[in-house]
Amino acid sequence: MRVAVVGGGLGGLAAARTLRSAGVDVHVFEASPRAGGVLGTSSSDGYVREHAASSFLGGPARGALALCKELGVAVERASPKARRRWIYIDGKLRALPQDPVSLVRSDLLTWRGKLDLLREPFRPSQPAANGDESVYDFAARRLGAEAARAIVAPFVTGVYAADAHDISLEAGFPRLAALEAHGGLARGLARQAALGVFGKVVSLASGRRRSDGTERGLWAPVGGLGALVAALAADLGDRVHAGAPVARIEPGAGGVRLVLGGSSGASLPGDTWDGAVLAIPAEDAGGVVAVPGLGARMAGFHRAPAAIVYLGYREEDVPRARDGFGALVALGEDVRVLGIVFESVVWSRRAPAGHVLLRCIFGGGRDPAAAGLDDAALIAQATRDAGVIVGAAGTPAHASVVRWKRGVAQYGLGHRERVRAAVTAARTHRIALAGADYMGPGLNDLCTDTARILDEVRAW
Repeated sequence: MRVAVVGGGLGGLAAARTLRSAGVDVHVFEASPRAGGVLGTSSSDGYVREHAASSFLGGPARGALALCKELGVAVERASPKARRRWIYIDGKLRALPQDPVSLVRSDLLTWRGKLDLLREPFRPSQPAANGDESVYDFAARRLGAEAARAIVAPFVTGVYAADAHDISLEAGFPRLAALEAHGGLARGLARQAALGVFGKVVSLASGRRRSDGTERGLWAPVGGLGALVAALAADLGDRVHAGAPVARIEPGAGGVRLVLGGSSGASLPGDTWDGAVLAIPAEDAGGVVAVPGLGARMAGFHRAPAAIVYLGYREEDVPRARDGFGALVALGEDVRVLGIVFESVVWSRRAPAGHVLLRCIFGGGRDPAAAGLDDAALIAQATRDAGVIVGAAGTPAHASVVRWKRGVAQYGLGHRERVRAAVTAARTHRIALAGADYMGPGLNDLCTDTARILDEVRAW
């Protein structure tokens, strides 16, 4: 069987590797000069910058950590100094409690908010009226309005760069939805090690979890995710065709036909294939797919624009950035940054000696206009916000911007139904859907989804 993978991001590369291992003659067509999609790592002024995602969780047996080990990519665990997290809310940076004792002492919630949180086990489960519910509505109903605003909503922003009112619980946080289906958070977690309701909710929201046979914690390739992309591309070798955009995918005899819009100058495989894996952003795919019923369905998916501003400072100019993971910003604050990650605390060798690197995220579904600011305006905004939130003083020693028009996949209400309809329409024409728009936006999601894609191909 010959299968074309259209799109050389992580989702496309991982799918191609799985298909090749199953004996499929697979080739990847990537429009840009390099594979990796939004993922990439670069250095500037001695600072190491990730272009999009920067890490992944140890968890799934077929996740990103396992893939790194299979490919021989050296990895590192996030520094123990990164355990502390902050929420910027009501004009003040407040520590996120990590256990019941720190919750009692915390000023993140009022006493009324803390009591609301403790009432969660006694609240009855309640299915959403239309079969789906926003993460914010779910959190407010089960945990109280204060916890929804101060704890859950910032973490939703950290994952989707979105307002928690706009993200589907069922699609965006399926594990929380499953707990609700089993009587609520506390009851659903009763069989697990008891951290208390609050500690478990924080673990779920921040993504920390344990899976059998895998290592826990936050991980990244040494030197950045570019190492994983390079290793994947090298493993696939001449099956990856960079600089080879696909202009159209149309039905062919017993499969599909690809019309190429250009080439890398090298000899490319033929245009007729037994099927294709569509691994480019859905919004772009709508103009490429010329098969009945599928192109129009791609319009139902959306990625919000995003911009990352990197600021480098001397350590003494940002004393708060010497320990901790970073800070997330609650809704309604007088800053535009969505969150600030202390990159040089979390990972080794990300900044020159005596300096720190701040990763400031803008745009997303919560403030898409911010991603449209020019570089100078974004850097000025990031510098101002870093001063307000973490007390960064003086002029940064380094400032640079990475931006994406198709940034973060947005999983709105009804997302799962849209995915089901699109997958069904694609399957009819021997096309499988891959990438962050569908089954999960995280690196682990992209890696583990390859099993489903292989099943789709085998079913043709």
